[in-house]
Amino acid sequence: MKKTTKIIIWIILFIILIIISFIIYKYEAWESKNPKICCNNTCFNIEIAADKESRELWLMHREFLPDNNWMLFVFEESWIHPFRMKNTLIPLAWIRLDSDLNIVDIIQMDPCKTEECEIYTPKSDAKYVIEINQWIISEKWLLHIWDKCKIISNYE
Repeated sequence: MKKTTKIIIWIILFIILIIISFIIYKYEAWESKNPKICCNNTCFNIEIAADKESRELWLMHREFLPDNNWMLFVFEESWIHPFRMKNTLIPLAWIRLDSDLNIVDIIQMDPCKTEECEIYTPKSDAKYVIEINQWIISEKWLLHIWDKCKIISNYE
């Protein structure tokens, strides 16, 4: 192989390495700015539904929720927030948290594609509700009432 061919190959490899490094850096920078919630030292990305409109739509009509992405509902005050699964296509679990981010209730809910849907009424007041894929609660993640969670935001 000629010397100029070897130099060209090294230059191309160097450029590819720079591009890959840039992509990894950008991904890590994007990942670090997303809010996360951690319970039992396991952290997940969260989408926050803090206003009435986003809470009403929540995960309706979605066909997929990645295992490491959760929806966090933030309510103005603590109370019993009954939910129903109308137009929800994914089996979900609620992790209900008090104002100190302690788990106060865990409820598993099934999808409902009809007009008449079961209303899930919790046992106690909550300020926050996390929605996740139902199978994570039952198969992958051990959570218990009064486990402590924390929200991590890197927007500073």
